Amino acid sequence: MYASRLTAWLIVIACTLTLCSAGQIALAQQPVTRSQDIELTVGDSLVVSSNRTSIQRIFIEGNLSDVILKKPSRYPTDSFTISSRNPATYQLELLFNNSNDYAVNLSVQTSNSSTYSIANNSTYYLSNGPFELDLNIDFIPRPYLAAVIAATASPWQNFVTWLDKFGQAFPMWVKLVYLVFGFQFFAVGGLWITRETSKKEAASQRLDAGDKAFLWVDIAYKFLLASFLAILAIMGGEVAFLFLLRFMFLASLNLLSLWDLFVVGFAAGIVIIAYLIRFTLEKVFDMRPMEDD
Repeated sequence: MYASRLTAWLIVIACTLTLCSAGQIALAQQPVTRSQDIELTVGDSLVVSSNRTSIQRIFIEGNLSDVILKKPSRYPTDSFTISSRNPATYQLELLFNNSNDYAVNLSVQTSNSSTYSIANNSTYYLSNGPFELDLNIDFIPRPYLAAVIAATASPWQNFVTWLDKFGQAFPMWVKLVYLVFGFQFFAVGGLWITRETSKKEAASQRLDAGDKAFLWVDIAYKFLLASFLAILAIMGGEVAFLFLLRFMFLASLNLLSLWDLFVVGFAAGIVIIAYLIRFTLEKVFDMRPMEDD
């Protein structure tokens, strides 16, 4: 009886030791992971090298039609090179492994064949085992090429580029507010102007170009004013809702911040500009159509 219990305890201890050893082995096989963001100029090459043949696998994601790779003939290898013909962004995942100590170095080969090391953690030293290096590489255009492109671009292309950058300053919900109100006001306003024109013509009157211009400016002013008030209401509602939650329920929530002084200032500014144009057309040029008796 005692022999059977002793045997059982020995089996339990042996299983425990085996599981611990397996866990330590599995933990030891977990790769060390590091990530790094790198910004290069188009034409430069990123060189990933090692003092041993420790590069086991390479995974790349991006515009592969513009990428230039110096592919290893076989794995494991000790170097890898990537470049790009055009501005693009790439994600690289490199897997390393070696039973001995090894180093991983990142360097840049410029177009004039001079090499310099990337600052800030460009070299990694490992005693042994697996290592995963995740790189986010952004190839940007050369400054002189960007200047040449800007100089040769047409005024329309420059305007479109400026408009795209300017639009990025506005949140999507603000663009949706302007889109919805703009569609509503200009669609209904166009029908109203058409109906007024027909009614005037039936009464032996007509709306000339100045009258129609004033009516369209008036519609634009009302559209901008309604959009401005809607933006203020949405922003004020968010502020009031957060204040209510924190004051009454002691709840602190990190909701999407809708408050933006630039958006409010821009919306108020274009409303003022539209009103001044409308006022000038009405008072100075007397373009307001005569009302029916």
